Amino acid sequence: MTAGTPTVVVQLAVQERETISETLAEFLSPLSIIVIGVVKIPNQTSSEQARSQFEADARQTVETVGDLISDAGANVETRLSFTHNPRRTVEQVATEIDRAAVLFPAPVTSVERILVAVRGSINVPNIAATVAALLERTDITATIYHAAAQDEDTESAAQALTAVASALEEAGIESRRVTTTLERVDEPLDALVAVANEHDVLVIGEDEPKLTDRLFGETSKRIAERTTVPVVVVRRPPVEA
Repeated sequence: MTAGTPTVVVQLAVQERETISETLAEFLSPLSIIVIGVVKIPNQTSSEQARSQFEADARQTVETVGDLISDAGANVETRLSFTHNPRRTVEQVATEIDRAAVLFPAPVTSVERILVAVRGSINVPNIAATVAALLERTDITATIYHAAAQDEDTESAAQALTAVASALEEAGIESRRVTTTLERVDEPLDALVAVANEHDVLVIGEDEPKLTDRLFGETSKRIAERTTVPVVVVRRPPVEA
C-alpha cells in the first residue's frame, strides 16, 4: 500500500459472489484498497479442507473485484481468507494499517454528496485524511454532521465539526463544497440514519478505541445495517499503552 495514503478494507462474502459497483470503485479509487475475500467455514471444518473445495472459485471472485477496482485507478491488494470469524479477520488486517477504514458496501449509481458523521475529537485526523483523499479529485460535496441528544453538551462535537472542516480546507478542498450541521434531536441514531439515506455515502468513525472487535462496534454496525447507502467506517488511532 502507498505510504501515507488512507487504506480501505473491502470485505467480500465470496460464497455469495458479493461485489461492488463501478461507481463505488471509482469513488474509493483515491485510497489504497485491500480486498479480502472471506469464506466463512463451520467450526468443525478446517481451513485446509475448505480451501481444497472452494479456493478456485473464491479466488476468481476476489480477483474480479480487484481488477474492477484497479481499472478505476486504485492501488489494490487482494487477499483470500478461510476463517471461522470473518469480523476478527478483517479487524486484524485493519489493525496493521496506520490509517484504515472498512467498507460496508451497498448499491450506488452515483456519488455526488457524502455525509461525514463526527461524534468526538479523537478520530478527527483519520476522518479528515480519508475524506480529503476521497474528495480531492472530484466535485463531490460533504456535509460534516453531528446529531446531538436534547440534553447533550455539544461543545466538543462543535469543535470536532470545525476541526474536520478546517482540515479539509487545509488539504485543498474548497470551503464551498463543505458544510457543517449540528442538530438536536430526540433520537440521534435515527436522525443520523435518516440524514445518511439522503446522501450517497456515509463516512463515520469507529465506535470505541479498544482492543477486540471494535471496528464493528455496536453503533457503527447498527448504522451500517440500517442505511441504504455504502458506509465507510474509519478506524480510530490505536490506544496508547
